[in-house]
Amino acid sequence: MKNYLHAVFMRFRYGFIFTVLILVFLLIVLWDKIVYRVPDGHEAVIWHSFRFPWAPNYHSELAGEGLAFIWPWDKFFLYDVRLKTHNETYQVVSQEGLHFEIEMTFRWRVVPENVVELNQTVGLDYLQSMLIPEIGSVLRHVVADYPAEALYTFERNAVQARIYEEVTSDSLPNHIGARGHREPGITIVLQDTLMTRIQLPETLQTAIESKLAESEMVQQYQFRVQREILESERKQIEAEGIRNFQETVAPAITDSYLQWRGIEATLQLAESDNAKVVVIGNSASGLPLILDTAEGVRSSAATATVNSEPDADSGTETSSQTGTTNSSQRQ
Repeated sequence: MKNYLHAVFMRFRYGFIFTVLILVFLLIVLWDKIVYRVPDGHEAVIWHSFRFPWAPNYHSELAGEGLAFIWPWDKFFLYDVRLKTHNETYQVVSQEGLHFEIEMTFRWRVVPENVVELNQTVGLDYLQSMLIPEIGSVLRHVVADYPAEALYTFERNAVQARIYEEVTSDSLPNHIGARGHREPGITIVLQDTLMTRIQLPETLQTAIESKLAESEMVQQYQFRVQREILESERKQIEAEGIRNFQETVAPAITDSYLQWRGIEATLQLAESDNAKVVVIGNSASGLPLILDTAEGVRSSAATATVNSEPDADSGTETSSQTGTTNSSQRQ
């Protein structure tokens, strides 16, 4: 048997070698058409050109990450199934008939298990042929129900939510689903739709901004009026408290108390770190006169009493100032 095989090989060896060389040559030439690499976050669809007798409806199959080998006459389609983002500017018309531009930012993800269906129904150019026109159509329909000022100010979030709901609605046969939905037939999951820029006519935009500025100014004046009213009430309550305090302590204030307060203030001033000259009064009720040599300022005990006490809101400090001043004058 070995001799027979060896004889056959020797007889057709040149044909075998030539065939192997042809196959190697074809493999090198057609390498890019038969060997494909599916990177991370991608799915591939292999489309077969010929039908097999045992599988007449078998045209496409899904290929996962890694190397994929196909016949040279078949086709290879690669899809990115990771989260993707796109910005698109649309021309829209508002409720009052104003023409302006809206820039939309939308994010989506291709459903990996439905890539074959996406390839059969739309193809690789699904962004331009399905997503952009579908979102633009819904955007124009929704914007036509709102005035331009509302879109520029308080209705912006509501419009965004409505656009998302209508694009992902089951009533539209666009194969686009909402977050978390992967039913059969849903080939793209739309994450969100955002209006990133609204370009109104310059005159209208200036008018809206001026109106908003005036509205904020009106609210500012209202807050100011409310603050002044509260301040007036506060001062009235404070005045009543001062009056009640004066009526309470006025009968208890005597000359001896005022003199004691003057002496106490004089002692506090004398104990400070500044250099001073103390002149003792010559009367029994007189208070010392202190000269501050460091500052060159001459102050009496009456002035020290006023400065060392709180604001002269009560009758106590007023009486102390008067009594001390009289004592200084007698000196």
